[in-house]
Amino acid sequence: MDVSVIIVNYNTLHVLLPCIESIIEQTHGISYEIIVVDNGSTDGSVEALQNDGRIRFMSAGSNLGFGKANNLGLTVARGEYILFLNSDTILRNNAVGMMLDFARQYKGRLGALGSVLKDRQGERIHSYGKFPRMRDDFRLFLWIPILKGLHLYRQPATVYPEQWMTVDYVTGADLLVSRSVLDECGAFNPAFFMYYEESEMEYRFHLKGYDNVLMNGPYIIHLEGEGGKDGRSSRFLRDNIRQQESLYIYYKLTEPRIKYYLYRIIHPVLRQTVWFNPNVSLSDKWQVVKKLFVSIKI
Repeated sequence: MDVSVIIVNYNTLHVLLPCIESIIEQTHGISYEIIVVDNGSTDGSVEALQNDGRIRFMSAGSNLGFGKANNLGLTVARGEYILFLNSDTILRNNAVGMMLDFARQYKGRLGALGSVLKDRQGERIHSYGKFPRMRDDFRLFLWIPILKGLHLYRQPATVYPEQWMTVDYVTGADLLVSRSVLDECGAFNPAFFMYYEESEMEYRFHLKGYDNVLMNGPYIIHLEGEGGKDGRSSRFLRDNIRQQESLYIYYKLTEPRIKYYLYRIIHPVLRQTVWFNPNVSLSDKWQVVKKLFVSIKI
């Protein structure tokens, strides 16, 4: 088996089915399997997928989160390479085959491989980033708001490769890794529920001397924000709290302990800017602030 495509589903049947159909329609010239891990969906996903002969269906029984569910899929995966693919993606060409060819021909030590993602209009969107650093908070919550208030802030242009380039990490929406690298470095850390789990995993690849690479050519649409159906304020609350807790976990795993505790003192002060967000209810702001002081156990 060349590639095992692992997709985690949680109440996203409306986008998952087009995703599966696009894989089958576009992928050729390689052997592959599609593994869907369901995180306790209540939208009819189980009934629709459990007897679908095109996929290997696994029920987690409850919402394990992104990383743990992917790790569950790994236990049955037979591929030489693993493609972790979001349920809210659509393939427009033989993206899986192109990524596999690149991985096999790469001259260096390849860790994670991702592609330049696009939106429905074909515009390039967030596909990679730099490893988080504690000093980024000063820029995000202090310096940028000041510049925006003075109308002096300009969003830096995002660089995309003509063919490929090495990056700190590629996003978890489409992430190809060889089974041998996962065996050596480990897959997703189960301490995470959602957010920053791919960054931490690829940071371990980096420490082991592997390159994380973003390539151009595969055409994958990422329908960011179309998977969930929560209201704006509730989604803000859920995502902010999860991101905040996951960032704490990331730093606790990757930074010296004294720097981590210093960060936990400074970060709540910078995050008080949430009170000035007019789009978030007062109760949700309070929930976010309370989570600034949560104890992280790993």
